Amino acid sequence: MYASDQSKTASQICLGRVGSLLPLALFILIVIALFVLLASGTARAQDEAQAAAGPPYNIALFTSTRTEECYSRGYVEAIRKLTGEEQARINAYGGIRGRPVSLHFFDDFLEETKTISNMRSALALPNLLAVIGLSSSTRGKALFEAMSPELRASNVPFLTDVSVNGIFKDLPNVFSTRPSQEEERAPIVTHFLAQMGFQRVAFVVRDDAVYNKALVDAVSSALGPDRITADHRVLLKGDTLDPTDLEAIAEDLKVKQPDLILVAVGSAQTEPLINKIRDAGVTPAIFMIGSLDRLSSATRDTYPNAMYELASDDLPEVYNERMRRVATQAAPGAWIFEGQKNPTAPGWADGSCKEEAERSFRDPFEHANLRAINSGSKFADMVALVSSAARAAGPDADLPTRHLSIVRALTTTYATGRGAYRGRFQNWSFDPQTRVASRPPLILILPQGLGRKQLAPVQFVRVRNGEFRRIETFYVDVDMIRAHRVDENERSFFAEFYLSMHATDTASIDKIDFTNAYLDPRTNGRQITIEELHGGGSSDAFPATMKVYKVNGRFLFQPDLETYPFDTQRFAIEIQPKSDDAQFIVQPPPLDLRDHTVASDDWNVEDQYVGIDEDYVPIVNAYTHEPSAVPFYKASYVWMMKREVTDYFLRVVVPLAFILIVAYVSIFIPQSHFEAIITIQVTALLSAVALYLSLPQLDSDTATLSDRIFLFDYMLVSLMIVISIMRINNRVASRRWLSRSLEFIHIGAIPALVVGIAYYVHTMTSIPPA
Repeated sequence: MYASDQSKTASQICLGRVGSLLPLALFILIVIALFVLLASGTARAQDEAQAAAGPPYNIALFTSTRTEECYSRGYVEAIRKLTGEEQARINAYGGIRGRPVSLHFFDDFLEETKTISNMRSALALPNLLAVIGLSSSTRGKALFEAMSPELRASNVPFLTDVSVNGIFKDLPNVFSTRPSQEEERAPIVTHFLAQMGFQRVAFVVRDDAVYNKALVDAVSSALGPDRITADHRVLLKGDTLDPTDLEAIAEDLKVKQPDLILVAVGSAQTEPLINKIRDAGVTPAIFMIGSLDRLSSATRDTYPNAMYELASDDLPEVYNERMRRVATQAAPGAWIFEGQKNPTAPGWADGSCKEEAERSFRDPFEHANLRAINSGSKFADMVALVSSAARAAGPDADLPTRHLSIVRALTTTYATGRGAYRGRFQNWSFDPQTRVASRPPLILILPQGLGRKQLAPVQFVRVRNGEFRRIETFYVDVDMIRAHRVDENERSFFAEFYLSMHATDTASIDKIDFTNAYLDPRTNGRQITIEELHGGGSSDAFPATMKVYKVNGRFLFQPDLETYPFDTQRFAIEIQPKSDDAQFIVQPPPLDLRDHTVASDDWNVEDQYVGIDEDYVPIVNAYTHEPSAVPFYKASYVWMMKREVTDYFLRVVVPLAFILIVAYVSIFIPQSHFEAIITIQVTALLSAVALYLSLPQLDSDTATLSDRIFLFDYMLVSLMIVISIMRINNRVASRRWLSRSLEFIHIGAIPALVVGIAYYVHTMTSIPPA
């Protein structure tokens, strides 16, 4: 009896000491937590202080809102969002040598006088680093005619988006982010007409549109008078073409019978012209300077000849790979810009505007919205470019020196053939002579009766010496049969797929490099095997115009394991030319015609797409120290696949739930059986640790969602243990309010925390990765 009492007394003394030390231990933990928070907060404050020190460098951005449209195209909204994100990113990393970047928006509402007044206001800003924007060549011409002396004297870099470089050729601080009509687009059109064998070419051009007139004049000069059968220059009568002019054009073309008509009258006026000449029995090929999408489906589908257009960003059936990765890092709704109702449009008052049906889901990668994203991404990349170039001037450089640093970067560091600025969305290089972006546009074709646009068979790229070289379009499909043996630690997966391509004399799988195929270090060769199933030509089983191959191999991928095991991963087959002498660009078939069935162990296909990216090989001559950049196109056939979580639920979630339930239920055991309570809770904690150690370990740079679930479980069970100990402490028990508070936390707060972590897991898994 005495021994039992002595043991009980010793236990109480021990627990009393533990209970008396608990407040001190909790105080130490709180101090450590506050120290960590304060340290991170101080570091963050230091970064912000570094970015915010001194007056800001200002960047002016010119936008153009269309007030007459019933629904917004979303260009201005996309520009504001994406440049704002870029500004925040720049300032978070110290701005420009410790001084922040500030953005100022000027909207001209499509008015020449407003454009000019906006420029005067922008030049009046203190510490103006650069001006970005202005897409209209007509308003640009008016601006340069009115303010050339002020622009030249300011030395402020002006990165426009006009495509007629002739209007600013005498201003060395003015550049353009769009391919030049005279230097880029016109030569490509001329080369294309020659390659396709069009000998009799007619022009129909708006004579008052600087943009259209510059291109057609350059093409006309290059073709020469012998190949030009007709040249019609027209003016609008009000908002439309004069019906008398249309009649005269149709009659003249009926007599002269051209092979192709180059139409540059504006997208809205092209359809009446096409309908008029078709009614007159004139149906040559049409090369439209504008977007074929602006034509009605009736005109596009019934015109009995091919139609062509130039495009730089919005390519058929393919996406800008970098843009797609960035956009998918956020919820889809965050990237919807196009389609917002414009309540101030006059059409709502006169009844010409019609309400559109509400849609429960909008795809951010619809073509109309993509055009807005492309516009915003261009501005964002330019903000990043001028900030990077200004930062390179050094820590103590004054404003004129930073201006000079930006101009020097655009004409030397990022000069065509010498280097490129790797933007967040695409690469940028500039012709040092014309000061325009070197981004040769691609040619799209709408074949007769096909109903869909695609890349034309022949394309052109600019090489180092400034000349244009022909490249081929490979019409390729990759049909994934099976993706299996995914290894996150090795960052690889095995794939089996069919590769089919349109058979031409030049198209061959021998010219394709599978760039993410696993490179075996023992043989220095790709771990893939290629079996030719059909090499083209006559066959009872395969189409004569197709080449078909079966490919097996191991491929690399970049897993994002932050949301493991509720993750969606990007599995891709990446292809590019094997050599510079055999360059090509890839055109896939429409997504709705591609096979969507993929066999995979533990994975389900959520989405698939084809991304394209213009990359380059940077080279430096070690003898002359001369840098070079060799551009090329690469394509990625991507499958977004979501991991099956049934096994994880059975092996992890269910056991963890039982562990938590048992530990939680133990708190309802009478406190007189304290040893039993603690034994159950400690056993629950050790069981959770053992379960975690039994799982396969992933080589991840960040804590996965699974890791955080286990840490949360450890925290809850440990909290139960701490509360159980504190509740039997005499000092705590004597304070009724404190005892009741601990009881409330024990019974009510812990289930609330479980609900909170469940909601957190749901939000983390609802955002797809890049």
